[in-house]
Amino acid sequence: MSGSDSDYDEDTKKAIALSLQEPSPESRISKIVDLVSEDDDDDLDAPVTSRASQRDQRMDSKNDGLSAIDTGSNTKIETASNRATPLEIDQNIPMRQAPLPSNGYLGSLNRKQMEEERRARAQSKQVESQGSNTKLGSRKREAPTSPPAPHNREGRQVVPKLSHEPSTGLSLGRNKPGKAALSGHATTPIIPPTQEKNKLPKVLSSNDPKKASTPGIQYPDGAIKKTWVYGCPRQGDDIKIEEVFQKKDLELAVLSSFQIDPAWVEAKLDSKTKIIWVLQEKDEAEKEKLRSEAAKNQRFCFPSMEGNINCMHSKLQLLAHPSHLRIVVPSANLVPYDWGETGVMENVCFLIDLPRNPDGELTELGKLTHFATELIYFLTALGLDQKIIDSMRKFDFSRTAHLGFVHSIGGSHTGSGIRRTGYCGLGTAVQQLGLDTEKALSVDFAAASIGNLNIDLIKCLYLALQGDNGMSEYERRISKQVKGKGKGESTAELQLSKDLASLFRIYFPTSDTVGKSRGGKDAGGTICFQSNWYNSNSFPRSLLRDSKSQRDGLLMHNKMIFVRPHEAIRGHVAWAYVGSANLSESAWGRLVKDRTTKEAKLNLRNWECGVIFPVAGAETQDQARGQGPPGMEVFKDKIPVPMIVPGEEYSGRKPWFYTEQQ
Repeated sequence: MSGSDSDYDEDTKKAIALSLQEPSPESRISKIVDLVSEDDDDDLDAPVTSRASQRDQRMDSKNDGLSAIDTGSNTKIETASNRATPLEIDQNIPMRQAPLPSNGYLGSLNRKQMEEERRARAQSKQVESQGSNTKLGSRKREAPTSPPAPHNREGRQVVPKLSHEPSTGLSLGRNKPGKAALSGHATTPIIPPTQEKNKLPKVLSSNDPKKASTPGIQYPDGAIKKTWVYGCPRQGDDIKIEEVFQKKDLELAVLSSFQIDPAWVEAKLDSKTKIIWVLQEKDEAEKEKLRSEAAKNQRFCFPSMEGNINCMHSKLQLLAHPSHLRIVVPSANLVPYDWGETGVMENVCFLIDLPRNPDGELTELGKLTHFATELIYFLTALGLDQKIIDSMRKFDFSRTAHLGFVHSIGGSHTGSGIRRTGYCGLGTAVQQLGLDTEKALSVDFAAASIGNLNIDLIKCLYLALQGDNGMSEYERRISKQVKGKGKGESTAELQLSKDLASLFRIYFPTSDTVGKSRGGKDAGGTICFQSNWYNSNSFPRSLLRDSKSQRDGLLMHNKMIFVRPHEAIRGHVAWAYVGSANLSESAWGRLVKDRTTKEAKLNLRNWECGVIFPVAGAETQDQARGQGPPGMEVFKDKIPVPMIVPGEEYSGRKPWFYTEQQ
């Protein structure tokens, strides 16, 4: 890729300056855990950069989970500390790259000086927490926590700022990004046995708003919903956070997110619900401090942040009920504005309900679906408690056979581990689902953040969407390097470039669109792009389209890929990706040749996860006649399309650059 993702520039300095500003006195605020990247990166959900701790530390997942469950299984599934998992596929939990250099400068201040300045500023802005029984630490965002009054609905959203507050229950260590202190010891099983072991729980109507948050299975085959937004009429294709949680009988919630407002989340849950927070933290002393100060019903897991890993960006929820396990993969962070409560931002959410196996049986590893296998692989890499991972096999994954679970595991991957994660894992999942093809695809990629990319990453993603596991592009690239420069593109490469120019569209809002949105420019703080990347000669500017919501005036934080093949593929006319991954190399990875082994190595800076959701059906008339892909209506009543398609070309307008708006 061109350029360096860790170069420090004027955009970064502006972002830091913005992050130190006082909050607006007009806003109603709550303190939010901000799980920001620890180095300047090309994929941030918020334009705030912190200084990295340069320790290269190992994961220690001991005592990070609620551990009072006995699954009766002797199977050993190891954590991210370079231990083996029981999955029968050859695996390679990532080896970490060396730490980034610690002598980086931002203008005239080095990292240490900037941290000291930020700490002094933060300590001068202590704000008392309102209505929270948790301790929130120093590095958090602020956002409205309840819908504005109707006559204020068109008002401007306050951009999240950094702040500091005294301890109030959920402790976050000193001046560290993204910490929540959660610890304690469970005395009852996490996932207790069902009362009616041999009966499939009643499936509720998923379209009845009166039953939307009541206990029971609602989505046995999976569903994709828009997030509810205050002030927008409900049309059956959206969902509230309360409806996701089904709190009446929710016994355990495993929650991972880039941003978390713990007090807001806890207000949506019953006080008896056990919570495991999956958070970003490097410092071992801070981890122990957070464990020791947590409430008894709360624990946590810290995914590895070793080496070049920048960001724990995945958004995943495991919600354990007496009758079922609900798996949720949203694009939304666990903050009120991402779930529509301020009326300015929308997201998207995948969820599926899995009933328990009869008599508490464990599904054999060899009989798990690809979805289940990759989910367990990802949870293992995250470092979740072993007993939680084992208990996943107490649920019936058979109705996930038509779905793909796609992830990015931060770090470096070699050997067969390459094909399981990042864009290589995306290609493998497409192939496993029988969606692979050599024919043309029309691709619409909606992103909330765009990185320092060029056409190379677009090519890799396009080939992955066709079912390639990453090696085709890598081998062609390496072959060119061996043969030397000056060799022209092959016929296949020329055709690929031509296809991308006409078939691949990237949806990102223009500055005008953000300015005219309900929240105005102040609401665009989690929509990220930098002008120096956009203005680079290698950036594929012609692929950009203005991103406008179907719900007029909303900004979108979605990460979605809509794929429409020009010929139906084995009974499928289209499919989509829904998840946390934006359009960046950090999120999807980069295959390089290892300098020592001379073998391929996949580098990933982020933790991400998402789901592939196919659309089955008969070949459309356009496909049958060879006239190209079906229209976007092929997704109707199956996968909500949040943006207006086709989006307008930029035509001289500029993208939204948050750090340049002040």
